[in-house]
Amino acid sequence: MARLPREYFDRRSDVVSLVCVTGHMLLVFAAPVAAAYAGPAWWWILAWGFWGSGMNGLLNLMHESAHALVFRGKGPSEFLGRYVLAPLVFADFDGYKARHWQHHRCLGVEGETKDTYVIEIHGTKVLRLLLRCLSGAEALRKFSGHQTRQDEGRQPNTSNGWYLRVVVVQALLAGVLSLAALAGHPSSQEAFVSAVAAYGFIYLYGLMSLTVFAAALRAIAEHQIHGASDVQGYAALRNFKCNAVTRFLMGAYGFGEHETHHLHPGIPYYNLPSATTELVKEQPSLTPRHGYFTTLLHIMRTDEARHPDAASARVS
Repeated sequence: MARLPREYFDRRSDVVSLVCVTGHMLLVFAAPVAAAYAGPAWWWILAWGFWGSGMNGLLNLMHESAHALVFRGKGPSEFLGRYVLAPLVFADFDGYKARHWQHHRCLGVEGETKDTYVIEIHGTKVLRLLLRCLSGAEALRKFSGHQTRQDEGRQPNTSNGWYLRVVVVQALLAGVLSLAALAGHPSSQEAFVSAVAAYGFIYLYGLMSLTVFAAALRAIAEHQIHGASDVQGYAALRNFKCNAVTRFLMGAYGFGEHETHHLHPGIPYYNLPSATTELVKEQPSLTPRHGYFTTLLHIMRTDEARHPDAASARVS
């Protein structure tokens, strides 16, 4: 593995990082807040789509928090993940962090904790995945497998305090939506209906359906074996070409440079593009050759996904 200069591992100012993170969260959360303020309307479908797909980027931010790379210090990064981001997606941050490091150690081999990328989407199977996500079945599968079950060797014994963090953060969110609804409606009854509907449809259903679908497609693009890519066991590793749209929807916080991240997990996301450029000089296979959606289209058009050990990898 090529060695990189120390500069690629250096952290930027916490003020810059805080502004970026806050701005991203405000942008994504504008959808449910605006919906609560305005009340039910036809454009709620657009708000649901924006929120549900945009939330995938905040899942990527939780991943960056698990690596303690958002801020200069480990404490603030993990505070963001443990007390803000994870409760917003009904997750136990400490359990997620442990599973994720196991994913790094056992990518594509026995002990792997990530099963999403082995889901087959070739042909019409991508529609089956979409229907499972729209029905909420995939979200329930992931929640029951990752949050409520203690599997030996896969899920560590973590404190049940994460339940309380979820309750507190969800209550605060409900309060924000209620205030927005009260500001936009003359009667408290209308405000109540608007807030509940915005929370249930835009926030909760968007998270259970579109966010789960977007996260699944991202993982499949990053790790499912197809075409020319580096392979470890039954998992592939890829870097991606990203424009502003695909960076926001899929490749935020360094996920577009996913292979580089696996090779050097200590590099903060904003240094990964330049680190990739440096590494490509000695390892041309790291060159981003396709975007997320092009890769997914190639996988969907194949007769069969090539991951022969996938069945044994599932941890559902």
